[in-house]
Amino acid sequence: MSASHFTLRLNNFLQGRYGSTFAAHFKYEDTSSGPQHLTVWTGTYFIDDMKYGDGSGASRRAAKEAAAQRTIEMLEAEGNDIPPS
Repeated sequence: MSASHFTLRLNNFLQGRYGSTFAAHFKYEDTSSGPQHLTVWTGTYFIDDMKYGDGSGASRRAAKEAAAQRTIEMLEAEGNDIPPS
């Protein structure tokens, strides 16, 4: 599966779990570090104010996808079924 699908899978899961209020139950934060030509982005997902997955990458998108992948892994380890997109 392409890494670009992890954010979509996570969003679909959260919409299924929380319905139209899903946006109130999660947030995503990112930060960057390093010089401009070697920036490293780090992103973190929070669900109901609890920290879940975080990930890093050379771009904001890559960090978000890595964080979404880690969040999915954590949710599945808790017994949640997260279908492929």
